Amino acid sequence: MRFFNKHFSIGLGSGVVLTITLIFLAGYVLVKIRSVSDRGETRSKPPDFSSYQQAAVYEQAGSWSIRTLEGKEVPFSQFKGKVVFLNFWATWCPPCVAEMPSIQNLYDSLKDDDIAFVLIADENKRTVRNFMKKNRFTFPVYVQGKNLPDLFNTRRIPATYILDRKGIVVFNHVGSAKWDDEACLRFFRSLM
Repeated sequence: MRFFNKHFSIGLGSGVVLTITLIFLAGYVLVKIRSVSDRGETRSKPPDFSSYQQAAVYEQAGSWSIRTLEGKEVPFSQFKGKVVFLNFWATWCPPCVAEMPSIQNLYDSLKDDDIAFVLIADENKRTVRNFMKKNRFTFPVYVQGKNLPDLFNTRRIPATYILDRKGIVVFNHVGSAKWDDEACLRFFRSLM
């Protein structure tokens, strides 16, 4: 009987330790998954306009052109003289999709001003058109054209560049942002 009690106690103790360890590991994994999933729309903040990089665009853009969803080629130089909100995005990109409602709100607030909204996706026109229709977004969207300037050649999206009337990049931001914040509106109005 002593043999049974000794091994039973060891087995029971091992089982309890193993169970507690598995519960701890499961809790740790759930916390990590939750922190990763919380990085979406709820974490979007307004961009920080306190410091920004300046770079001349139209000299570097040269013959860069983009295409409308109807297939019309548009030279980027067409936007010269306007404040430009230039955003690179994709329909499959969760941070891009998360910031779209705030871009729509920004567009609705500033569409009567002299600001060009240029949102560019490097995807099939039909995919982009269906995405826009499904989500009822009305801001102008283009697909990537020829001769993308090195200045805008980024591997990370969403990537946003704001150009002043002289064609200088006065601000750039990589990642999702809350573009309809009052600070954004003030910044754009200061450029006009």
